[in-house]
Amino acid sequence: MLKKTTLFIPALLAATLSGCGMNRQYEIKDANLVEVSYEAVDELKDKLTRTVPKNSLIIVSTLLNVDNLNKTSAFGRIVSDQIASAFHQSGYQIIGMEIPIDLFVMKEDGSLQMSDENKAMLKHYNAGVLVGGVYAPGKRNTYVSLRMVNLNTKSIISSTDFSVPMGPDAKLLTQPKGVGTTQQNTASAEEATATETENGIPKEKPAYTEETTSTEE
Repeated sequence: MLKKTTLFIPALLAATLSGCGMNRQYEIKDANLVEVSYEAVDELKDKLTRTVPKNSLIIVSTLLNVDNLNKTSAFGRIVSDQIASAFHQSGYQIIGMEIPIDLFVMKEDGSLQMSDENKAMLKHYNAGVLVGGVYAPGKRNTYVSLRMVNLNTKSIISSTDFSVPMGPDAKLLTQPKGVGTTQQNTASAEEATATETENGIPKEKPAYTEETTSTEE
């Protein structure tokens, strides 16, 4: 009996350690998003097909979810903000925007499809270049595609692709959110505050309100 027990313990330890090793093997660690974003900007600048003079105005659009171009996430916002910072530190003027449209549908002549409304909006800022892109969250990686677009010719003047490991932070950051959600919620809150008054004095709101069906006619 002692021999059997003696043999069983090492076998159990070996199986346990093997299981721990497998867990460590498949554990995905987060990348440094700041470094990834800055390296992506370096690649965009290196691959430019035309010169973009320093101090030029560049519009940086929030990265959109490739499956729903009206959706983004904290991942899309923070990466686009880091890209904007990298361009700004390189000597460019920057405007950050959320544009819930597909800027990356190519026509047969190689130009980009863009609505007249969005053309007018971008022209208003008198910017020559737009930087935008899409991302696709996967099981182990999030894949990002970035493009620089000449707003005068609507042609792509630089592009780069990279992937980000889906560690704990990346998984949390890629939870989807509607484009413009923050602004809409703020406006709704301000409207509610303005209307919920009585004789010019704001009403006190309860901590929780439950929807009820009115029986008054």
